[in-house]
Amino acid sequence: RPYIEQALQGILVKKEAGRLMREDGRISLWQFFVLVLAFLIGSSTLIMPIGQARQDAWLAYLLAGVMGLIAAYFFTTLGRRFPGETPLQYTPRVLGRWLGGLFNLAYLCYSFFLAGLVLFNIAELYVEVVLPLTPPLVIVGTLTGLAAWSVRLGLEVLGRMAEFLVPLIVLGITALTALTFMTPGIVHLDFLLPVMERGPLPVLQGAYETFVFPFGEMVVFLVLIPFVTRPQESLKPFSAAIILATLFTAIAIVRNIVVLGVPELTRINFPSLIAVQLISVGEFLTRLEPLIIFIWTFSVFLKLAIVYYVFTLGSAQFLKLKDYRFLALPVAVLLSFFSLTLFENTFQLFQFATRAYPFFFMPFYFIYPAVVLAVAAVRNIKGEGA
Repeated sequence: RPYIEQALQGILVKKEAGRLMREDGRISLWQFFVLVLAFLIGSSTLIMPIGQARQDAWLAYLLAGVMGLIAAYFFTTLGRRFPGETPLQYTPRVLGRWLGGLFNLAYLCYSFFLAGLVLFNIAELYVEVVLPLTPPLVIVGTLTGLAAWSVRLGLEVLGRMAEFLVPLIVLGITALTALTFMTPGIVHLDFLLPVMERGPLPVLQGAYETFVFPFGEMVVFLVLIPFVTRPQESLKPFSAAIILATLFTAIAIVRNIVVLGVPELTRINFPSLIAVQLISVGEFLTRLEPLIIFIWTFSVFLKLAIVYYVFTLGSAQFLKLKDYRFLALPVAVLLSFFSLTLFENTFQLFQFATRAYPFFFMPFYFIYPAVVLAVAAVRNIKGEGA
């Protein structure tokens, strides 16, 4: 009987979602978990700045994970309060038509900018390391074309793709990290010392920077929570993905520190790639950097597809269109040219990420959901079925 009730509830919610959201797909709690995990370990394992925390960066990552759990609680609370609706739909009802529309427009701008950042990250890796003689437009165009195709196929396809790719990504990261520590002569645990040499303030600063990237970016999942088959239980997979991603990134930053040292980490663009290049176990397990490039390609592509989907669906809802799929191709063109003009090189990206990004985008990953949730609670506004 519980399975029959669950199936009937899923059919009803799916029908309502298709009518209100112009998206017929549904994702399970497991698919939601792997999508969040792929999102968090995507570009965060590709670009791992140690910031002010330096050799204590692993502590900053752990603290940021705790902050991420708090953020996930507030995001899922909004999802439970407005079941079957995205923030593009309930925000105008909570804040009023004009103010809510302004908030939604800012949210969409943030989603588009984030998609451009993710696309720039993976494209820069290919331009600098993999295909240096290939025009960047070819790389960017290929990635956006594939992402547009995925978005047109719907959310269920993204969930199934994550189900297939994420276990391979997790297995690959685990294996490469283990092989790094097994390589003789490259691990120097003393690089982690002294712990908190300059006190707790640099660690707290690093924790905030790490929370912004990638945990603060999880605000895009406000659009995906309504499509989970059991949105009332979305906090559990959300939290599990954050915990696992925090452990992976903390272990990865420890690996990079003990292998390369803090001075080296501050001057290279892709430290994890250099650390993997040093793997040499026996006489056959060497030159494994193609494996980590494949891992980054899959994980960052999933993150790009998620943000791409959020922006496309959100734009359709904001403009009150009947379908979002026909926007996928025009968005691909805009996104391609935007990412190509965003930064000149990776150094500019790092400068922006450490100096401006943590503060410039605070309204989108913190103020936006906090204000909507607070006003909804004060005005006692809830969605149907809440």
